Amino acid sequence: MDHACSLLLVDDDEEFLEILVRRFVRRGMQTTGATNPQSAMQAVQEQKFDVAILDRSLPGEDGLELMLRLKECQPELRVILLSGHGDKQAVTQARDGGAFDYLVKPCSLADLETAVRSAYQSVVGVLPQ
Repeated sequence: MDHACSLLLVDDDEEFLEILVRRFVRRGMQTTGATNPQSAMQAVQEQKFDVAILDRSLPGEDGLELMLRLKECQPELRVILLSGHGDKQAVTQARDGGAFDYLVKPCSLADLETAVRSAYQSVVGVLPQ
């Protein structure tokens, strides 16, 4: 593997974001956290990311809209959307927009980690165990 997974986490719940950042850093991933869409856009202009986890409900912008803007900057970015709502229309809309995965909160950290690993594998190939 050439490099560690570069991960962007975007969630306006600062406590949840901190938990996720710590978890993924412990897993050896280069992790950047952002609490709003503006910080997320600034991050993708400064650094290349392999995977992004976006909260669907963000202040001032829907996570789906943010995903489309992030993918304009970095088309290869794999995006996992997190939402409190898992209705079929939302999931379909996310996948049609290019989301790699769509998880409904509350989801386990293990499920989230599995989704990130799958997304990363689709970018770089098989990860060593």
